[in-house]
Amino acid sequence: MSVVQSLINDVSQKIHALETAQALYSRQLSPDFSTFDYINTDELGLSRILAALLDPKGSHAQQESFLRLFVEHCLPTIHRDDKWQLFLDNIEKTEVFLEEVTGKSNSLRRMDIYLRCKVDDESYGICIENKPYTVDQPNQLIDYYNELIAKGHTDLQIVYLSEYNDTPNPASVDAETLKCWIDKKQYSHLRFSDLIGWLKTCQVECQNPSVSEFIAQLIKFIQKQFMG
Repeated sequence: MSVVQSLINDVSQKIHALETAQALYSRQLSPDFSTFDYINTDELGLSRILAALLDPKGSHAQQESFLRLFVEHCLPTIHRDDKWQLFLDNIEKTEVFLEEVTGKSNSLRRMDIYLRCKVDDESYGICIENKPYTVDQPNQLIDYYNELIAKGHTDLQIVYLSEYNDTPNPASVDAETLKCWIDKKQYSHLRFSDLIGWLKTCQVECQNPSVSEFIAQLIKFIQKQFMG
């Protein structure tokens, strides 16, 4: 028997064993059931979910713990930067906005998730551009960057959340400008699969079983939708 045929037989046996287990324990496991099959998971829906978890004043009632863990696990550029230490020390003061209109720069776009924190004379701004399915629009990230500048943030961060694109569309921000942001530690690229570690840590920190189960369902959705 060839190595390939042996491998095929082995995989077939394991698939059969899995199907048997699902048939026997489907009532207990409900392997195909997901809360997120009944929740809006388009771009705005996912932004709303993430913004709610990141909000220190959110209904999850876990205060700033989720946001702090998000910075620690997903934004090492900020977490390791001394310029952001005052923000980290006062992270509970962070305000979270959904679909924030870029009125200061008059570009009249909408930032998917906008985080703002003011501490004395320092002002911190984070824009999370959520791109689960669509491509960037012309000058989109540049307009967001200009909006953070116009809002007077002394320190800022553009976070590009996309599973499939290593870099934003050049029409959204040209390569030279993007490199400048990276050099100045003002840009972070994040994949949905990168959120898994953060969410699992949030589960450990979470003191409410309903919120913990919601996070578990979100993890399951990301794994299925973006990780196959």
